[in-house]
Amino acid sequence: MDPSISLIIAIASILFLIRLKVNISFSIFIGAIILGFLTLGIKSIIQILIIISSLSTLRIVSVVILAFTLGYSMEYFGLLERLASATQRMFGSFSVAILPALFGFLPMPGGALISAVMIKDLVKEYEITPETATYINYWFRHLWVAIWPLYPSLIIAIAIVDVNFVKVVEADYIIAIAAILAGLYFIKDLSLKFKWSISELKQILISTYPIVVVALLGLVLKLDLLLTLLISIFLLYIHKKPKLSDFTTIFKKTIDLKLILLVMAVMSFRGLIEETNAALTLFDHLNDVNIPIALAAFILSFTIGFATGIEMSYTSIALPLLTIFTGISSSFNAANFMLVFAAGYLGVMISPLHLCLVLTNEYYQSEIRGVYKKLIPSALILATIVLVYYVLVS
Repeated sequence: MDPSISLIIAIASILFLIRLKVNISFSIFIGAIILGFLTLGIKSIIQILIIISSLSTLRIVSVVILAFTLGYSMEYFGLLERLASATQRMFGSFSVAILPALFGFLPMPGGALISAVMIKDLVKEYEITPETATYINYWFRHLWVAIWPLYPSLIIAIAIVDVNFVKVVEADYIIAIAAILAGLYFIKDLSLKFKWSISELKQILISTYPIVVVALLGLVLKLDLLLTLLISIFLLYIHKKPKLSDFTTIFKKTIDLKLILLVMAVMSFRGLIEETNAALTLFDHLNDVNIPIALAAFILSFTIGFATGIEMSYTSIALPLLTIFTGISSSFNAANFMLVFAAGYLGVMISPLHLCLVLTNEYYQSEIRGVYKKLIPSALILATIVLVYYVLVS
């Protein structure tokens, strides 16, 4: 069968299964198997086994597990609770936005609910409406998705385009800046009352030092992400001196078999796309009908993000198709990668299926239409900044 047709069938199958609420990991794996059988036949099974047992795949699995281990360990040892208390005392009502932003450095499934609980007393104290509280918690919790290397979506993206994460940060920083500007516009009525206190500042630094270690070792010294995570976790455990029972509790949360399966599924999907030249064939057909590849890439990534509401969807499903556009390794195109990532990020952020939006909305009992009155304009501001930037640099 024509590789491009096989690819379309595989993508449609993945999206259909996700809409049926089949886990994204299983959905992508089934899509990869469908693509493999329609193009390579039975030998695709051998190809998939080679991919999932490769050192590169096992390394990505390790990074994802360690990223969640760091986040859950900081929560377990009380660092996040102390961080919340110190931040509230220093920044007053503005901490309603600062706390979700700080917790956003520690991605965890449904993590927005943790920050929602942390700021609930502030929401009441400063008489913030449920809709505004939902928007602030949700939007500011996701400021760093495009640039912070602990997000599984970014880890997967880095693996697919095969570049150092510093290059990805250099490509995507405009997305984070645009997200911050859009968010600040809608919280301009919050009064920033900075109360200087050395003791509170010391508490914030002590509570966030594992994150600071990751940032310094990775972004400044440019050490491998796997190594930076190991060092950060090692320092945290030396500091806290956990018992064996502590390790058991933490690892029960961090060893997620579905997430491990997702990484293997994504790498299999990407490998089969490259092996069959399916994406190249598809884009050749698009060129034949004069559809600009940049437009097609933006629409595809946005649509997949919006249709699934899952942050890892656009890097797991769309990005493997678009490596012709983004480039890989030495041919990496920063502007094109940024466009694809921004499109998927926007799609997920305004999707009513996004778990963080659903959980925060339910927690604050807000009216979803009131949330979207801030969410949609924020997305439009972000999209405008990103597209203008893309036109200027590409």
